[in-house]
Amino acid sequence: MANRSRHLMPVLAACCLAWGSVVAQESRPALTELPPAINSLLTQLGEGQISYLEGLWRTGGGAASSAEQLQGFRKRVAAAVMVHPDVLAVSAARGALTYAIREAEAVRWPQVSAQLENGQKANDPNTLLNTPARDYSSAAFTVTVRQLVYDFGASRGAIAGSTARDLQGFYRLQLSSSEVAIRAIQAFHELVRTQRQFDLAMRNEQARESIVDLVKQRNDLGGGTRSDVVRAQSRMAEASAMTASARQRLGLAQAAYREIFNADPSAVGAAEHLVYAIDLENDFQARLSQAGQDSWKVRMAQSARDAAQADVQSAKARALPAINLEFSNSRRDLVGPGTPGTDRSVMLVARQTLFGGWADTARIDQAAQKLKQAQEEFESAQREATRVLEQAFLEAESMALMVLTRADSARLAADSLRMVREQYAYRRGTLLDLLTAQESLYSAGRELIDAQVDQAVSRFKVLHSASLLNRFLDLQAQQSR
Repeated sequence: MANRSRHLMPVLAACCLAWGSVVAQESRPALTELPPAINSLLTQLGEGQISYLEGLWRTGGGAASSAEQLQGFRKRVAAAVMVHPDVLAVSAARGALTYAIREAEAVRWPQVSAQLENGQKANDPNTLLNTPARDYSSAAFTVTVRQLVYDFGASRGAIAGSTARDLQGFYRLQLSSSEVAIRAIQAFHELVRTQRQFDLAMRNEQARESIVDLVKQRNDLGGGTRSDVVRAQSRMAEASAMTASARQRLGLAQAAYREIFNADPSAVGAAEHLVYAIDLENDFQARLSQAGQDSWKVRMAQSARDAAQADVQSAKARALPAINLEFSNSRRDLVGPGTPGTDRSVMLVARQTLFGGWADTARIDQAAQKLKQAQEEFESAQREATRVLEQAFLEAESMALMVLTRADSARLAADSLRMVREQYAYRRGTLLDLLTAQESLYSAGRELIDAQVDQAVSRFKVLHSASLLNRFLDLQAQQSR
């Protein structure tokens, strides 16, 4: 019996401890009403995010609607484009093509050349002419004037080819300006996007921090568990990582803005207005049918094809004789014992290469292959321009509906957070519900910002694809002067 009682003693002791724990838990007061400090944290939880997003979905992202704001944006972008190195480099290349036309047209004018001779001459005796041997110093000065009379269209083809290449250079300049302009517009809006994303990420981090404080205080009052605190802290760490990532993207956007505008990006803030260029349905629909043909790439390809055709004509003409009128005046025997004299000649000269190793036929075949290449590239450019324009236009049309959807999603996420917040205050919701609602609000806010910025940029993409962006920024007129 003594041994049995010794074995039962530990069991009885454990039962007593367990019973005492249950009694202690039942006697611990339950948290039925939140203290004022916790209640204040709950009522303000996420309100910073909600008020920030309300300002976006009510104003459409702060779209620039006034003529003054729109004109200021145009001038800012146009000024950056006109002095950008990429545009200036293409402009210099176009200037070289303009001088090439002058070089090709020079064949229409008389070609004047001069020749000066000075040295020792030695003539053997000539029995046929009955002239003695002579050894003397002589100098001569000759002026020759050559005027092209007819070359079967070789010079005309060269001029036409140079003119087509100059026009191609102009279209390349317009394309480069449009590409730099769309890059500038994207850099501006991307900077606004990252500024807003960074501001939203900071508010998201503040909301997560409030949740951590809330859970800690509830746990201290017996209304939560340690696992809730750890879970809230892990979401807080995730929010800090999101803020750091948003800060990095902001730095990248600032660098891109600085490269395009060569200006301090701090002048562009999150409250900067988004710019919606045109009403696509009214202003652009009339130009849609011909926009694919007016693409800068299509015009460049068409000019390249015209230049190739002119090269073929010029190559064929150069295989035929070139007729020139030549006038020569030579003053001889300027030094030495002889008496100075003047020799004159007026001649009609036709030059024809009889055999040059088939170089002329090779030039013709080469020009014909380049023409074939240019024709295929022209066809490809037309198809590409049509595809790019259709895709840009469809994107712009879909973004309007996307913005409305994202705005509704953000409003519903805000309402959901407020409802879950109220349920959590009366202990009818869990911490996971609260964290999920707050995360949903942050995700909906990010998507709303992306949709609004993408909608603004998509309209400019349509202008760029239709080769109307330079006209919108008044760049085409400035570069044509």
